[in-house]
Amino acid sequence: FELNVGALPIKGSPAAKVTLLQFSDFECGFCARVEPTIDQILKDYPNDVRVAFVNLPLDFHKNARPAAKAALAAQKQGKFWEMHKEIFAKASSLNDGVYVEIAKSIGLDMAKFEADMKDPSLDGFIDAGVKAGSGYGIQGTPSFLINGVLLVGAQPIDAFKTAIDAELKRANEVAAAKNLSGEALYQELVKTAPKPE
Repeated sequence: FELNVGALPIKGSPAAKVTLLQFSDFECGFCARVEPTIDQILKDYPNDVRVAFVNLPLDFHKNARPAAKAALAAQKQGKFWEMHKEIFAKASSLNDGVYVEIAKSIGLDMAKFEADMKDPSLDGFIDAGVKAGSGYGIQGTPSFLINGVLLVGAQPIDAFKTAIDAELKRANEVAAAKNLSGEALYQELVKTAPKPE
């Protein structure tokens, strides 16, 4: 279930040994609740963790897909994370007017934003994330793959840290044994990720 991680919105160190794929839905209250935890993880592991955001709009959230498209349209102008933050802040009142209002407030080129919102390739990109999530057995949001190891739900930070520390140890061992780094190391870690019991 190949996901082109490089095409996803990413924050954190490009050289990180731990990649946290965050499968999220902008209308999901638990997804909004876990955001401060993710921010804290990036502060606590500035060189070791990168977070890649995968849109997984759930069918019963009618505003989740348009919100995902708005965030991806903002990404085309380098402002995904600004849009992402504002959408979560306004999650209870999402509609097309709200996306336009946010786009203006974060300084997007409005003609480009509105054209990108209609671009069918954004739907294709979202569908690829949904398909990948399904392939990994992800059924709800938020869900996380930490170097391919599944963590489900808005867990407390200690649950993330336990998983991240284990993955850092595994990453260092694999890097040393196979002389890998960067994307090659990440691919190997995902391929060899321990499966849930």
